[in-house]
Amino acid sequence: MKQLKFHGWTVVVFLLASVIYFSEVGYTQQFPNRPVTVVVPKEAGGAHDVTARALASVAQKYLGQPMYVELKPGGGGAIGADFVAKQAPDGYTVLFGDSGVNSAKPAESGRSKGPNDMEAVCVINFGMSPILVRADAPFKTFKEFMDYAKAHPNELKYGSAGTASWNEMAWKLFEFKTGIRTRIVPYEGGGPALIALLGGHVDVTCTGVTASISQIKAGKIRIIVFFKDKRPKSFPDIPIGKEFGVDVNNTMWKGMLVPKGTPRPVIEKLAMAFKKMTEDKAVIQTIERSGDELDYLGPDEFSKMWRKEYEDQKEILKMLKSKKAK
Repeated sequence: MKQLKFHGWTVVVFLLASVIYFSEVGYTQQFPNRPVTVVVPKEAGGAHDVTARALASVAQKYLGQPMYVELKPGGGGAIGADFVAKQAPDGYTVLFGDSGVNSAKPAESGRSKGPNDMEAVCVINFGMSPILVRADAPFKTFKEFMDYAKAHPNELKYGSAGTASWNEMAWKLFEFKTGIRTRIVPYEGGGPALIALLGGHVDVTCTGVTASISQIKAGKIRIIVFFKDKRPKSFPDIPIGKEFGVDVNNTMWKGMLVPKGTPRPVIEKLAMAFKKMTEDKAVIQTIERSGDELDYLGPDEFSKMWRKEYEDQKEILKMLKSKKAK
């Protein structure tokens, strides 16, 4: 009798599992059957906005459905990230996140959403955030900037893209490794920090090339150094920090994330569609005109990189706090 009862429950469990499995298969085969929304947690006109709209312009060709861009700025990106994390894990609401919103901020203060809260879909590109100064600054090169900063400690004002933003964390690490000291002034994003630089309210900032390219071309601001592994193709004459013995990474990934629990087949469908979008000539031209570069990474590689970056950020914070305590 007990054996029959056990066998009955086994059949029930098997049938339930089968229903769930085939329902999920059916769902993912139909996905997407309505438009997909990409939430940009930043202000209009920035690198995220420009890139997301470039992708959206060709999305129907590769996704089979339109893709809408919705801006949800605020909280240094946390508002948009929190919003997406609370949506149904069905693939129809995607966050266009980045290293600051989804690694630095969760590691520093527990705000926003990190790799414990969301699923990685793909990296679209790695945004370059060089050191920018005004054209009339008393320093024209990175070496001159370093000499000036060391001779005038706590005098220069650095325009941060926000408290615990990726660029602010990278700048603090830059100060830690070089011994310079500046006064950090936080703004609500890289755009406002750039406006502050142009207006003379700060002396230096690190914001994305996409947001600053028009001012660079107009000769109003100058790039003095990049913090990445090699000189970018779009700016071959600008040096990188490593050429001066400064090993700091301020290259921020920008990528697509979905709520925790989103089915793997849905993630893979989204990832493949985004990959094709990044290979579209129209998208490539738009991004290259903005001074940025595309560099796609799939779900597995992205997930591992994101987790490591998040853990590294926590270690960097410990190191900075320990140094400050001394």
